[in-house]
Amino acid sequence: MIFTEAIFPLFLAFVLVVYWGALRGSWRNDWLLLASAVFYAWWDVRFLALIASVIAISWLAGRFMAKRADDRSGQLRVLWVAIGLQLALLGTFKYFGFFADAAALALSRVGIEASWPTLNIILPVGISFYIFQAISYLVDVFRKDIPAEDNPGRVALYIAFFPQLVAGPIVRAASFFPQIDRKKRFSGALFAAGARAFILGFIYKAALADNIAPFVDPVFADISRWDNASLFAASLAFGTQIYFDFAGYSLMAIGVARWFGFYIPKNFDTPYVSTSIAEFWRRWHMSLSFWLRDYLYIPLGGNRKGEGKTYRNLMITMVLGGLWHGAAWSFVIWGALHGAALCVHRFLQRVLGGGALLPIAGGALGLLLTLMVVFFAWVPFRADNLGDVVQIWSGMLGFRENGLDRLSPVAFYIPLLLVIDSLFSRMGRMGRVSKHWSMKSPSLYWAAMGCLAAMAFALYPLKSAPFVYFQF
Repeated sequence: MIFTEAIFPLFLAFVLVVYWGALRGSWRNDWLLLASAVFYAWWDVRFLALIASVIAISWLAGRFMAKRADDRSGQLRVLWVAIGLQLALLGTFKYFGFFADAAALALSRVGIEASWPTLNIILPVGISFYIFQAISYLVDVFRKDIPAEDNPGRVALYIAFFPQLVAGPIVRAASFFPQIDRKKRFSGALFAAGARAFILGFIYKAALADNIAPFVDPVFADISRWDNASLFAASLAFGTQIYFDFAGYSLMAIGVARWFGFYIPKNFDTPYVSTSIAEFWRRWHMSLSFWLRDYLYIPLGGNRKGEGKTYRNLMITMVLGGLWHGAAWSFVIWGALHGAALCVHRFLQRVLGGGALLPIAGGALGLLLTLMVVFFAWVPFRADNLGDVVQIWSGMLGFRENGLDRLSPVAFYIPLLLVIDSLFSRMGRMGRVSKHWSMKSPSLYWAAMGCLAAMAFALYPLKSAPFVYFQF
């Protein structure tokens, strides 16, 4: 089940009516857990066994650590075993083929022909997201940021909470569990806050992202047909599409969670106005960026052990972050490009002192360089294979012979949508304005919300594209 599917509004309305109208206290949490199980089983009921295993490992490991409160070495062993089991599940379902092929290729380079059994495994939707949340719970318990939960249902609700189950944002255990206990009361302000986020997210997805896809998909499906200008335009269009697609899903998830009285953190903050690559990663997919920082980069040593190891830690973090997105070398390349850019940024900061003249840290030149790196790196993220990556990059740099077909001129104006979005977000602060309207002029507010929703429905293509991040 996805947010833009026809069945979802009916499912959501039923769950909301029962949640607010018929239940109180902990029964609401039980109802949410049941609804989350139905939501996840909608794709394939067999997936429930997998997510139940992740929940069981997390709860049992938490209890073991709680019982060994004075034995930090024992707690650490339990933590590593539990994380190892979680990553083994992720590796089996997502990376088995990738690592098997990589090992066979490495052996062939030294003259050993290897043949491995092939597993035809369906990638469980959302597995990367909920396993990262499970790891967050385990590490937070070990660090004593939160107590281990006695009730497995609470751990299950945290990991399986359906608004953000399949594509995030990644929610921290330390911020979610207190919300389970918080007394919740339905109000017009709560409903309006959820509606603002959900409708804006639906506009991002239905009116923008899905109408950009027809310009992007034909080009990446057959690179050789298109001229270099079209390759360049399609690459820029994809960077626009993935932003509106993923930011749209995140906003819809935030809105749905708000209707149930839960707060989910913001996942995007106008990333394409960043004046450095480091700032970009503070604004893009923020829940993943901060997760990688707190649970990978800092435990590796962060920037505490000298410049050389800092660069190493940046590269490891970003390469693994790229691999998290998918089992393909193209995602490794994407992560490595961002890791290298972060290293260069840090080096320039150190050499130039981080002053106003630092080209990648501020001003128009910093913005331009950051966008060049980000959009250049989107090519391996979207292309079907490494050969297409080379062709597109060659075309963008003018080193490739032109194809015959050319995109519609409309495609060349698509990136302007990012400028418009940034202007609304940073100048108007539409969230505050709409909140004011919802309280002072409710009739006008809901009329405007209805018009925006109707516009999105009118622009929604007959054949909608799946959310981009569902494949991760």
